[in-house]
Amino acid sequence: MRTPREEIAGNGAVKLCLYASACARNDFYLQRVEEESRELGLRCTVEKITAEDAVAALGFESVCQPSYCPGCRANHAALEDKDGLYLPVLTGNGKPLFWNVPPSDDQLRAALEQYL
Repeated sequence: MRTPREEIAGNGAVKLCLYASACARNDFYLQRVEEESRELGLRCTVEKITAEDAVAALGFESVCQPSYCPGCRANHAALEDKDGLYLPVLTGNGKPLFWNVPPSDDQLRAALEQYL
């Protein structure tokens, strides 16, 4: 199983990685990242990583359930470590931008604008 290398994508482009479970909600999250990046004209690569070894190697944790998803907010509501980096985690050039729950459209846009 391929593990992505967290680094700058090259040619001045930002490398955006979405560490996530195979949940369809995360596919929508990835689509939002791609669309917002395109609308901003951001030079970037976007990748979704679901490999458990890649997630664990960066210290991210998953409490996702393989057959049922109540949604990130409901799934993370009872977590003991409120500061833990739980999936989904969106990184830009290796730096965590959002974790535990997907950002709002405004939050996502503001985070991506820092790379323009």
